[in-house]
Amino acid sequence: MYLLGIDVGTSGTKSIIFDLKGNIISKAYAEYSLITPEPGWFEQDPEVWWNATIKTIKNAIEKASIKASEINCIGLSGHTNTPSFIDKNGKPLYHSIVWMDRRAEKQSYYINEKIGMEKIHKITGVKIDPFYSIYKVLWLKDNHPNIIEKIHAILQPKDYIGLKLTGVFFLDKALASSSGYLDINKGEYAYDLLEEIGFPIDKLPKLVLPYEIVGEVTEEAEKLTGLKKGTPVVAGSGDVMVNAIGCGTIEVGSAYNKMATASDIVVCIEKPIFDKKTRMVFYNHVIPNKWLLVGGSNSGICYRWFRDQFGFIEKEIAKSLNKDPYEIMDAEAENVEPGSNNLIFLPYLAGARSPIWDTNAKGVFLGITLNHGKNHFIRSILEGIAYDVKHRIEIIEKDFGIKINEVRIVGGGGKSNLWRQIMADIYNKPILLPSGSEQECFGAAILAGYGVKIYKDIAKTVKEIIPIIDIKEPKKENVEKYAKLFKIYVELYDKLKESFYSLSH
Repeated sequence: MYLLGIDVGTSGTKSIIFDLKGNIISKAYAEYSLITPEPGWFEQDPEVWWNATIKTIKNAIEKASIKASEINCIGLSGHTNTPSFIDKNGKPLYHSIVWMDRRAEKQSYYINEKIGMEKIHKITGVKIDPFYSIYKVLWLKDNHPNIIEKIHAILQPKDYIGLKLTGVFFLDKALASSSGYLDINKGEYAYDLLEEIGFPIDKLPKLVLPYEIVGEVTEEAEKLTGLKKGTPVVAGSGDVMVNAIGCGTIEVGSAYNKMATASDIVVCIEKPIFDKKTRMVFYNHVIPNKWLLVGGSNSGICYRWFRDQFGFIEKEIAKSLNKDPYEIMDAEAENVEPGSNNLIFLPYLAGARSPIWDTNAKGVFLGITLNHGKNHFIRSILEGIAYDVKHRIEIIEKDFGIKINEVRIVGGGGKSNLWRQIMADIYNKPILLPSGSEQECFGAAILAGYGVKIYKDIAKTVKEIIPIIDIKEPKKENVEKYAKLFKIYVELYDKLKESFYSLSH
């Protein structure tokens, strides 16, 4: 008896087969790229996700040396706020607009003037910003009304994969919440608000629960993927939400930090917290009557950017040693003292999200001298991304009164011993590494197991099968050094804000 978890990520798709105790039986990954037709625009073709899903499912089944009929259920996860515009035949009508895309500035400004930030935040839990799906859809409506007319359903990435597997159009409530579509007070689409802003409500699919069976693998999907026809598919949710399950962030006050393309800090809370400054947002947790306070950022992509643009030697060395290029980069950074010899990186290569929310923000290296080498730049990027998270943790603790005692780490960045120690030293908190390291797929698989009644209780299951395998404690001497540099880091944006605006205009 096995569970299959599928995660449609920004950089690639994973398919992982687990046993009922959470052990990974096999996994497969297929990487893909972003399409950047204009500055600040980021797109992907949903068919690329589907092709990657087909490939990884086949590979995972083959590696596991099991029969497809032994997979009892399938759970789904995917990146959020990437609306996909699908016709009645399941075909994409336009590239999906990826979460980091900033083209909907005009639509966001209009809604802010017409409705106001406070009303939007109190109804939906999110804020007015081009990041959210609701504004990306309005952009498409304003610029391509002919496409809007042909749309049958606006889906998110993992729901598109669900459609291709089952033939059913759907959207889970937690993911609808993170998209800005949901009235978080009523637990249904925010019909009155959506109508007021001119959103095409008729293009939204039916709402389901994250642990609800939405359909079964079709004959066509069986032929393409090798899965068994009739295998139940459970809705799952967005990566932010399933990560909370996959790493054990289920108790009020528990927190996790995702380090991947994004770098989110997420805290489980017992009731919605409205931030007058809308620096943070909150989404429905997949567990009923709980919410997630979310401080999201694009900064995680900076490490991949450096690898792709300047890591040619590291890639060649990694290839010859059969290692990941990031391992080679980490080894270089490890030879640098904490603080990177006073080199500070501002990680706003794709603009700034929480807590600053400035599309115009840019990346900056501060303090470059003749004494700095490539390894200093590598380490300063790791530190700069961690400073970005620390900024949000300070606000959560000081302004919202939520004490975070420890932080669980998820995502590809969690594999790095060096980075986890840097986080511990900068956050001044223990960093816990849950077992498995594949929390999106694992969380989706747990939801699937609960949906088909293999597991009787989500919280109990999570506590039983997700042990902590490593803890990094803060080192006092490093904490003190980083605290001084962090103060400079926090002040840097305010000093450069006007310059960022001038560069963008």
